[in-house]
Amino acid sequence: MYQSQASFRFSPQSTPKIVKWTILVTLIISFISLMSSALFTQIFGLPSPQYLFSLTTWGIDHFFLWQFISYLFIQPITSGGISFGLLLHLFFDLYLLWAMGSAIVQSRGKKHFLGLYLGGGLFVGIVAYISLHILGSPASYAGATSSIYMLLIGWVFLFPEARLSLFLIFPIRAKWLVFGMIGVNLFLDFSNGNFLYSFTTASATIFAYLYSVLTWEMLGPFRQLHPMEEKLIYFKRKMRNRIQARPSNIYDFKTGRVTIQDDQFIDECLDKISKSGKGSLTIIERLRMWRISKKRA
Repeated sequence: MYQSQASFRFSPQSTPKIVKWTILVTLIISFISLMSSALFTQIFGLPSPQYLFSLTTWGIDHFFLWQFISYLFIQPITSGGISFGLLLHLFFDLYLLWAMGSAIVQSRGKKHFLGLYLGGGLFVGIVAYISLHILGSPASYAGATSSIYMLLIGWVFLFPEARLSLFLIFPIRAKWLVFGMIGVNLFLDFSNGNFLYSFTTASATIFAYLYSVLTWEMLGPFRQLHPMEEKLIYFKRKMRNRIQARPSNIYDFKTGRVTIQDDQFIDECLDKISKSGKGSLTIIERLRMWRISKKRA
C-alpha cells in the first residue's frame, strides 16, 4: 500500500499527449457546437449539436449511446449562447484537466488517467441517465465537471499534503481544499433542489475514491478511514488471488460440485487415447486438454 508524499508543481513541466488531445478535442467540440447551435435550430430546424451530444433521456432511449461519453466534451446548454461566464467555466475546467491530468499520467500512467476521466465519466453518465428518469426530467446533462472532480480526488491521493492557497491568501492542505470544495457543492446543489447534480457529484466522488483505493491500493488522505481502506484492499487481494488460483475444473451444473480434477482428467484422456485413439476424444475433452497444457506450459 503505497502512499506518495512527493511535492507537486501546480504547473507541470511537460504535458502528456493524452492530456493534450483531451483538451484539444474538448475545445474543438465545445466551440463548434456552441457556434453552430443557432444555425441548426433556426435555419435548418434541427436539434443542435449541443443537444445531440449532451446526455438526455430522449437520446439514450433512441440509442444515441455515444452520449454516455460525448457529454464530457460539450458545455451545458444555454439560451444565450457563448458568454463570459461559460468561457471562464471552460477555462478553469481545462486548467484543472491540464494540471491534475498531467500529474496523474506522470505518476500512474495513461491507463489510469483514462480510467478516471473516461471510465469514471461513463459511470457518472449512467448515473445521470438513471437520475433523469427517476426525476422525470427532460433536461440534459453536459460538462466535464464530474470528471474533473475525479481527477482532483485521484490527485489528492497522490499529493495529500500539498499546500495550496485559498483565494491566493490562505494556505491550506490539498485534501481539505478538494474535499471541502466538493462537499460545499454537494450541500448547495442538494439544498437548492439540483438533485441531478447532487447525484452525479456524489457518484463521481465515490467512484474516484474507490478507484484510488482499490486500483492503486493506496490509503486515502484521512487516517480515520485507513482501517476501512485496509479491509477493502485486503478483500480485493483475497478475491484476486482466489480467482487466479482457481483450477480449470469442470462443475456439475445441478450440484455445483467439481466433477473431476485436472490431473485425473488428463490421466483418463490418455487412457482413452491408448485404448481407442485420438479420435475417441470429444471436442470438449480436446479443448480442455489444450487449455490445461497451455496453462502448464
